[in-house]
Amino acid sequence: MHSEQHISDRDLLSAADGELSPRAKNGVDDHLRHCWTCRERMASIETTVAGFVRARNASLVGRLPSAPGPRALLRASMAELSAEPGASKGFPRMTTAAGAFASVAVLVLVLFQTTVNAEGPRPRSGLTPGESRVVTIAEVCRNPEAEVVTRDIPLETRNRVFAAYGIAPGNRDQFEVDYLITPDLGGTETLRNLWPQPYSARWNAKVKDKLEQRLHQLVCSGQLDLATARHDIAADWIGAYRKYVGVR
Repeated sequence: MHSEQHISDRDLLSAADGELSPRAKNGVDDHLRHCWTCRERMASIETTVAGFVRARNASLVGRLPSAPGPRALLRASMAELSAEPGASKGFPRMTTAAGAFASVAVLVLVLFQTTVNAEGPRPRSGLTPGESRVVTIAEVCRNPEAEVVTRDIPLETRNRVFAAYGIAPGNRDQFEVDYLITPDLGGTETLRNLWPQPYSARWNAKVKDKLEQRLHQLVCSGQLDLATARHDIAADWIGAYRKYVGVR
C-alpha cells in the first residue's frame, strides 16, 4: 500500500477511530510507515480532533458517550452547540473554541453519515468483539434452517448499546440492535455481541441474515466447523458474506 497513491481522508479518520477491518488497518499502518505525507496528514487529523474534544470537554462532562471515538465525541459536541440559544437553523452557533475546529467537525459528521448510508458502520472490535456460549452441534442444528432472530432485546440493553456507539436518542429508530454472532451459532445477548446496524445501509441486517443462514447450513452439513464460522462472522461479517455467500 506504500505506493504513490495516498490514503484518503476518510480512511485515515476511520483508522484513527478504529473502524477499519484488521486487514485494512494493517494496510494503512504499512503505508504510514513509508509515507511521510500521509503520516503528517494523520497527525494533523488526530491533533485537530483532540483539540476539538479538549475545547468542548468541560461542557460535556457527564454526558459523553461511553467508550467514545472521535466521531461520537464530535457528534455530541455539535448537537449541543446546535441546541444553544442563538444557533441558526441547520447550523450550530460557533463559539470561539468550537469555530476553530468547525471544518473537521463537519468533515467527521459527513463521513459518518456517508459510512452509515453507503455501507454501515462495522462493529468496533473494542466494543463488540463477538461473544458466544458453549453449545453442541446438536443444539445448533436442531432446526434444519437457521432462524431469523426476532426476539426482543431489552430496552435497557439496547440503550446501552446505542450509548456505547454514541448514537443520539433521536437517531436510534434508524438502527437495529443486532447480534454479531447469531444466537443460532451460540451468540450471546451481551454488550460484547450486540451492535447498532443501520436499516438503510447497503450491508444491513437482512443481508446479514443471509450470511447467518449460509453459515448455519455449512456448519450443519459438516463443511465448516463452528469455531471458524463464529470467528469469521465476528472478525469481518462483510468479508465473510463475500466469502461464503458471494459478492453483492
